[in-house]
Amino acid sequence: MATALVALAVAVTPAARAADATVTLNFVNADIDAVIKAVAEITGRNFVVDPRVKGTVNIVSAKPVPASLVYPTLLSALRLQGFTAVEGNGIVKIVPEADAKQQGGTVVTGSSGASGDRLVTQVITLKFESAQQLVNVLRPLITPNNTIAAYPAANALVITDYADNLKRIVRIVATLDQPPSGEPVIVPVRNASALDLVAVLNRLGVDAAAGGAAGAPPDAQQRVTLVADPRSNSIIV
Repeated sequence: MATALVALAVAVTPAARAADATVTLNFVNADIDAVIKAVAEITGRNFVVDPRVKGTVNIVSAKPVPASLVYPTLLSALRLQGFTAVEGNGIVKIVPEADAKQQGGTVVTGSSGASGDRLVTQVITLKFESAQQLVNVLRPLITPNNTIAAYPAANALVITDYADNLKRIVRIVATLDQPPSGEPVIVPVRNASALDLVAVLNRLGVDAAAGGAAGAPPDAQQRVTLVADPRSNSIIV
């Protein structure tokens, strides 16, 4: 079966590399190594396969597909078997999914042009929301074996995941990372000086009472700001 697959790839190589060429895929219970070799011949990509990558895949197309879809189709088939591709320096490394995040790969800070089942690391800098808080919201959406972490110093998220899922996460982050909509609250003070009361409250640590743990650095997104208005003897919260 493996020999037949390689022969098929070689036969379509000249046409498959043309931009408008089509290829019929018919890999049934095919050895992963043989399929990767066939895709290498069709696409002209260079693959390095981890020795732990073993098994069979099924890729069948009812009609010819563009040659440009052959590589993304391989990535999807590998993902179903627990393997993935790490791209870099003109080489595609096929490794177990659990180890992929330690193998390098693409890192982006803006909009990523990658799509499909490519593994990408993206840095998302937040303007309004707390990165630490969003980690708890987004972690269930990250695919197994991939990671999300907060970098508080830059209020940024560092996410390694598949490109298609990253696009969904970026849209969710954009929806959540919005300016605060709360309006200031004016609290009249009747039996004391607003100036003195604000000073006392700040010394007691209003930031901690607003949601931070005692002694912990205040979360910028949870901070309560108190301003005294001497003219009306009130506190603006």
